[in-house]
Amino acid sequence: MPQTRLWHVTSFYRFLDLGEQVEVHRSALESFMAEHQILGLVIVAPEGINGTVAGDKPEIEALKNFLNDHFQTALRFKDSESEVPPFRRLSVVERKEIVGMKRPDVVPQTEEDHHLSPSEWHDFLTSGKPHVLIDTRNGYETVVGKFKGAIDPQIPHFSHWGEFVDQNPLPRDLPVLIYCTGGIRCEKVMVDLHARGFENIFQLRDGILGYLAEYPEGEFEGECFVFDERVAVNAQLEPTTRFGICPACGLPSDNHRTCIRCEGDYVVCPTCEQGWQPVCSKTCLDRFQRHGAPE
Repeated sequence: MPQTRLWHVTSFYRFLDLGEQVEVHRSALESFMAEHQILGLVIVAPEGINGTVAGDKPEIEALKNFLNDHFQTALRFKDSESEVPPFRRLSVVERKEIVGMKRPDVVPQTEEDHHLSPSEWHDFLTSGKPHVLIDTRNGYETVVGKFKGAIDPQIPHFSHWGEFVDQNPLPRDLPVLIYCTGGIRCEKVMVDLHARGFENIFQLRDGILGYLAEYPEGEFEGECFVFDERVAVNAQLEPTTRFGICPACGLPSDNHRTCIRCEGDYVVCPTCEQGWQPVCSKTCLDRFQRHGAPE
């Protein structure tokens, strides 16, 4: 029986002034990753880089060294392992931003700005001190899991963050704690909130992924949505066995059903279920519409 491949996964980002050299850096990264058979998505923009990639351990370690040398800085990496292939291909793309806030003007200028380590964050949450805790992710991500007592803005896209703040004034007399998957969205939120006059703001360094690596039984409830084939990772940073992607809308769900065409397990959102035939995919939907259910 063939041995299951163990994929080594790492996520990283760094705000860097790449100016007019974005394509030069994009091409160099793509060439290195292709040569080392690394799959995943890396975004390169004038404001920096952001990526999640997977491959064999020696190749991932080589990529880390390459990134640090190429950009002449020490990046922070969030690591995990997966027997589920996290990616199907390699994509190194150029965009206007490394995280889609639709605010290219919002760029962090300092390396550390009110960052709390996972242990400092955990101590704060369990101290009983008054605070406001806000999840800066999209609503479809918070469905999978979030920190206990966190406010869920229910924004459909990160670009709606400003609207949430405009419509929901935050207290200025209490510490405001913000978090996201790996830390990158909070970097931009911090700049936005400082521009609005807030000072008592703290973010979770390395995000949920960094926290779970140290506190798998801590204050985070549920699982953490990730933007790859794993869908989500559990408290031990292992690929989820609970959540899947709804074939109708493409969003995560744990509402499991059995496909009447292939009899495979699948999930479908409760919202989509009424208008969706009980099949696991568009392929099975096409076959069901053509031939009906197997007898």
